[in-house]
Amino acid sequence: MQHYTYLADLFTYPEKEVLEKSVSKVNELLNEKYVECLGKIEDFKYFATTKSLDEQQEYYISTFDIDAACYLDIGYVLFGEDYKRGAFLVNMRNEHLKAGNDCRRELADYLPNMLRLLPKIEDRNFADELAYSIIIPALHEMLKNFKDEVNVYKNLLEILLQIMENDFTDLQYIQFKVLNNDKTNFLDSINCSECKK
Repeated sequence: MQHYTYLADLFTYPEKEVLEKSVSKVNELLNEKYVECLGKIEDFKYFATTKSLDEQQEYYISTFDIDAACYLDIGYVLFGEDYKRGAFLVNMRNEHLKAGNDCRRELADYLPNMLRLLPKIEDRNFADELAYSIIIPALHEMLKNFKDEVNVYKNLLEILLQIMENDFTDLQYIQFKVLNNDKTNFLDSINCSECKK
């Protein structure tokens, strides 16, 4: 599960040293288990090595912040401005605190924070449920926002989704379906006692 820490780094605001190390680690993972994703990581590696840090940071901001093609806040992706996002944020903040996961200056539902949390959760059933019932459905929604747009972060999201679906494919949990617009019962749709409060 440690590979989620390196994947998280690829979705944070670009910093040269962190990016180089994480791209290398993710590339190793793909070479071992996900050869079909190597083309997509090659696009990102090319982007990371040919663009200046300033250009990478500007690209990141235009993708995720200003006129965002996609938002990285999982709760917002799933709930929008609904009050349930607030409950979700509180519960996720508690999970980060319990696991000793530093959210830095970002919200508890920020995708990199959620990915870094996965390997730190002691209750593996809860970690599995969080991935399968929350993060994977959110990734599907995030990818829809790109439509046909060519974007290196779209490639990274596709890689992340493929890895997560592979890692969590045998789970028996009921996956939350955003497509059904059934957001009212979301907090009851997962078994985690913390998230039902």
